[in-house]
Amino acid sequence: MKKTKPQNPEKMTQEYTPLFIPIVSFPDHCRSLSLANLRPLTELIHEMEFKFYKAEKLLGIMNFADTPYEVLDLKGIHVRLLDSVLKLRLVPLFDWQSWRLEAENYYAQPMKLYGLDAETLGKIMTVLLRSQSLYDENFLETKIKDRFVLHLLKAVVQSIETGRFSSPVGD
Repeated sequence: MKKTKPQNPEKMTQEYTPLFIPIVSFPDHCRSLSLANLRPLTELIHEMEFKFYKAEKLLGIMNFADTPYEVLDLKGIHVRLLDSVLKLRLVPLFDWQSWRLEAENYYAQPMKLYGLDAETLGKIMTVLLRSQSLYDENFLETKIKDRFVLHLLKAVVQSIETGRFSSPVGD
């Protein structure tokens, strides 16, 4: 008979914390996040802004669509994005396919993300990340390069900083 080591109860709790929070609990989860919790997002925002600025000013690149990640110095950023968003549990669980068209309206108009509540932004984040498998393996890379992800992250931080967690009833 093989002996097993007793497990650390704190570690067991961490292992069983679900990554995805039901949409009804998502606003309360966002209320519980402190500005310090958002640091991984703000670091990603600053990194993307700097690298886009550098590509524009130093390399003269204005359209990043056909520019390889390596040239933009963004290699690996999508992995850090996924890691940060999942660790902060900013991808709520809901019927994302029924909401897909609404979320996709923001892809072409990312400035409309600002002023939205965290719940709506969480829905958009869920659709964005889940859509990776619907489109192609470069979908997330495309949304990073067209700066949609940058605007989404900035809008998420803004909504949590200003206390906009859920939309008023009827929206």
